[in-house]
Amino acid sequence: MTNQNKPENFAWYIPSVYGDIKLERLTDSSTRVNLVGVSPTEKEAVKALFKHALKPSIMAKPWATQDELASIDLASLKEQRFVLSAPLSKVQGFLQKTLKPHRKQVSAVRFTNGRLEEVSEALLQQIDAPPEATTVDNVVPIKREEPAAAAPPPPPPKPERAVTVAQPVQGCPAPDFDDAEVRATRVLKAFLMPEQIEDFARRQQFIAIGGATGHRYLLTSRHSRHALAHVSMRCLYDMDEKHAFCVHDWEVPAAEELLGLLVHISVPHLEVYARRIPDREGVLA
Repeated sequence: MTNQNKPENFAWYIPSVYGDIKLERLTDSSTRVNLVGVSPTEKEAVKALFKHALKPSIMAKPWATQDELASIDLASLKEQRFVLSAPLSKVQGFLQKTLKPHRKQVSAVRFTNGRLEEVSEALLQQIDAPPEATTVDNVVPIKREEPAAAAPPPPPPKPERAVTVAQPVQGCPAPDFDDAEVRATRVLKAFLMPEQIEDFARRQQFIAIGGATGHRYLLTSRHSRHALAHVSMRCLYDMDEKHAFCVHDWEVPAAEELLGLLVHISVPHLEVYARRIPDREGVLA
């Protein structure tokens, strides 16, 4: 029998502007890159990735060949895929440095139990490591009369997917976005629990728990003007303290802004950061 330590196709989302770059772990040394209608900034980042992938190093072979990348058309709006012979963390690390160079970025992992945790070196090693497998062949167990064993404990939560987002900043008013919101919403839902997805679909709101304080936060899309006007007045609202925080990210679609806020309130020290961003008058929350 075989026991796998984690999902084989671990996905890492890099929503630079449109939420349309996704990395999938195929093996410990290969990564599939998914592109959909990349923006001008993302095109330059992917071009740099191509150049890096084709260049051999002293200790390693190139990540890809010219023929393997020749079919990728960065002007196309269709979904395109290509595979690189490199660990997921190395591909993600290169793209993270290239995209949003003027913004501080945070990477977080969602576990199978819904917990969010900031990416650490230990987590990167766990993500990149090959699945552990134990195989037992031709073993006939000895039948013995034994008391019924206690139910095994539930398996520990495993890393399920990751995302890299920019830290939110104070800013008003919101700009307009086109249908890229659809793709950004798809990425957001990948990091929500079923009940949060249901709430978001019905009200453009969902509740999340602070990683440091344990407070309940109501996250509201800036597209839900009615909810903002009658409930929280802000996208981030502490339901226990009855306090709204003026923290936003107007550079990205509303769904991606919510994902960034979710990551920051779910990871303990990032929640502290989000709560201490000065409001419009420069007063700490």
